[in-house]
Amino acid sequence: MTRSLEPTALNGHHPQFVRQTTIRAAAAATRQRTRTPRVSVVLPTLNEAKNLEWVLTRMPADLHEVVLVDGRSTDDTVAEAKRLRPDVRVVLQSAKGKGAAMALGFANVTGDIAVVIDADGSMDPAEIPGMVGALLSGADVVKGSRAAAGGGSLDLTALRRAGNWGLTFLANRIYHQHWRELCYGYAAFWTDVLPLLGIQEIVETAEQTHEMVYGHGFEIEAILFCRAARANLRVAEVFSFEHERRNGESNLATWSDGWRVLTAVRKERRYRFADAMVARNRRTYPVVPFVHGSQDAA
Repeated sequence: MTRSLEPTALNGHHPQFVRQTTIRAAAAATRQRTRTPRVSVVLPTLNEAKNLEWVLTRMPADLHEVVLVDGRSTDDTVAEAKRLRPDVRVVLQSAKGKGAAMALGFANVTGDIAVVIDADGSMDPAEIPGMVGALLSGADVVKGSRAAAGGGSLDLTALRRAGNWGLTFLANRIYHQHWRELCYGYAAFWTDVLPLLGIQEIVETAEQTHEMVYGHGFEIEAILFCRAARANLRVAEVFSFEHERRNGESNLATWSDGWRVLTAVRKERRYRFADAMVARNRRTYPVVPFVHGSQDAA
């Protein structure tokens, strides 16, 4: 029996109609994948009024929002932020610690990407586009590194440099990574991976106590990066240059905070994830097709 080569109808439609409809749907999916993601910046503060002008005026112009998480500053930090950037969103922190502030900020962002940066002027907001670019190129998490080519520091003492090297070496051995640096807080995340990293748990703990418990201090970066590694997320490093704090004194205590980071590196080996798989399979970004693209959207 000879099979006809003539076009046949499919569900009542001519094949040419079906083909054109499929092309239009694919084009729409591509436009959805390639639209510009909304970038939120989380800015933890504690008495940083004198540093905010340098930080906020150097922010990229096309940000979706700046979420300032204030640890009950006794200076004019909040008022200065509102003067410099009237659209800033202010969230007041009740629990102590940078980790509690970061988690609270992440819980309040509404963008597709969350970038966290210090408010003391040591981190340059001009580096934000580079971090976003790494996310758009396929990473789930991007961490700044002073040890990467092009990076550096004007504020890292010999003792802190040695401690940072040791903690990075240990984390690389335990989590099978090749990071150049562990203990640096300039980082960017797709917001759809934040639930997997246990952000809500830290926020809830902060609401229950005003003490600086596990996850509330400077160990927060190590916690998030180690959890990302255990979850098989794609963690990229980009170079970052650390300047000296512009005004005021650092809240970092080398020995006690170093111990907190060491505790986190060892403890996170046993962290139990609440979610089995990150929702990145439903993500409509980045510009690079299908790196993060949804199979459902194709």
